[in-house]
Order: sequence, then structure tokens, then C-alpha cells
Amino acid sequence: MPENLSIFKTPESQARYMAAYDAVLALWPVPYESFDIPTRFGKTHIIASGPKGAPPLVLLHATSASSTMWFPNIADLSREYRVYALDVIGDAGKSVVSYPPQNKSDYALWLTDVFNELNITQADVVGASYGGWVTLNLALYSQERVKKIVLISPPAAFAPFNKMYISRIVPSMLLPIRPFIINSIRPLFVKRPNETYLEQLVLAATCKFKLVFPTEFTDDELQQIKTPALLLIGEKEVIFSAQKAIDRATRLMPNIQAEIIPDAGHIPSMDRHEMVNERILKFLNKNFHASELQK
Repeated sequence: MPENLSIFKTPESQARYMAAYDAVLALWPVPYESFDIPTRFGKTHIIASGPKGAPPLVLLHATSASSTMWFPNIADLSREYRVYALDVIGDAGKSVVSYPPQNKSDYALWLTDVFNELNITQADVVGASYGGWVTLNLALYSQERVKKIVLISPPAAFAPFNKMYISRIVPSMLLPIRPFIINSIRPLFVKRPNETYLEQLVLAATCKFKLVFPTEFTDDELQQIKTPALLLIGEKEVIFSAQKAIDRATRLMPNIQAEIIPDAGHIPSMDRHEMVNERILKFLNKNFHASELQK
């Protein structure tokens, strides 16, 4: 069994990050349980809220964001669902990676392990940014485990990265100091994030991520995904072209509906949390037919 592969550069940076994580978790507006489960890739940390007998809903966060990013959404989402917010393996958070995922399909294996440990046969899944890309992999490789999926601004999945934004984040990657990190984070939001949460994001940016870089899904892969899907992209998306992503997704995926969220950036679940919560719950609670999804 390998040693845990820490994503933190020093014990001191890990302690600072964990303190910031817990400070954001203090903003969680509903009761929760916090626990770890084993998977073939390492220990996965989960924050669970909502009635234990309710249908399961799995939340997958954006890169660097951790499961704490859902604090504006959890009250609404957990009223009728048992919500499991996961710290993605290999990303910033409280999960501990032992065997880093090597390819796209590994994320489906990881989530299959999580589902099995939680005794979940099938669940709805909501993924934001990188979490949306991971969600698509689950729907591609393990469709039988997914009921419906909500994709919030998945990068690269449907449209290539915006080169101008990539050039903006290069300084923070080469020299991860606070001014450069904030300069790379700020364009992702229309509204300035909660200051406590912003501190966690800044500290996360100094981590050594052990993630598979998100790549575009092929036409054939997208056509294979039959799971009912909702795609939500902010009007002021900066990482990729929102319209190109929506056009390609709706052309290739047979059971998808898509919407632009006004006055929102790359993380509309934070910029416009009430609207996004309403869209998610309406989609999950409606019995869709394929013909309706194309309207």
C-alpha cells in the first residue's frame, strides 16, 4: 500500500488550508455529517446533509473549490434529497489520494467505489466546472449508476479553452503568490466571492494537484451519453465560449437541455445561487421525455 501522496507542499500550508476549509464549513447553513470512505484511489472526504431516507444527490466541485463551495446551495438542495458533497480525489480538500487517477474513465471507477461504499445504486449528480467534466465521465462509463446529471460550466467538455484566460492564469501557475492567484480567480465570478471562501481558494491554488487535465469529449462519446442532462453556463463565462458549448452539447447529446444563467460567471451556482438552485430542483423533480428535452 503506497504512502498518501500529499497535495500540500508543507505541513504548515496544509494546516493553513484546513483551517480555511473549516472556516467556510462554518457557513454551512444546515446540519451535516462529515466523514471519510475508502476507494481504490485513496480516502474520499464527504459532507452529507438532508434526510437519510431521501433520494441521493451527489455534488462534485470545481477545481480548487472543494465541497465547501456548495454552502450557498445546500439548504435548498438538501430539503428533499440526501446530499453528498464530495472532495474530488487528487484535488484540494480533505480527500487523501493514494493512487492518482490516470485517465477519464478512472473518475467513473472512483465514483463507483464511492457509490458502493454509500450503498447507492443510482443517484442524481451535479457537477460544477471540473466536477461537471467528472460527471460526464461517470455518465459515459457507468451510465447505469446515474439517474440525471446537472453540468455547471464544465471546462473543455464541449468547447476548447479560451486562450486569453489561459494566458491570464499562467503567472499564478509559475509563481503562486497572492496577487497573481487573485488575478486568476477574479474573472471567474461576477460577484466577489465571500471573503472567507476566497481565502480558501487562494490557499488551494498553492497545492500540487493530482488530477487528469480536462479534455474535450469526442462527438461519439457525447452521442453515447443518454442520461437526462441539464447544462447551465453563466452569461459571462470566461474559460470557454458558452454559446459554442451549448450548440455542440444540444446537437450531440440526445437528452440534454441547456440554459444561459444571466449575470453569472464561471461559477453560476455561487453568483446566482437562488436561480441555479431553482433550475436544478425543477429539472431533478420533473419526469422528462426525450422529446421535451429538445424543446
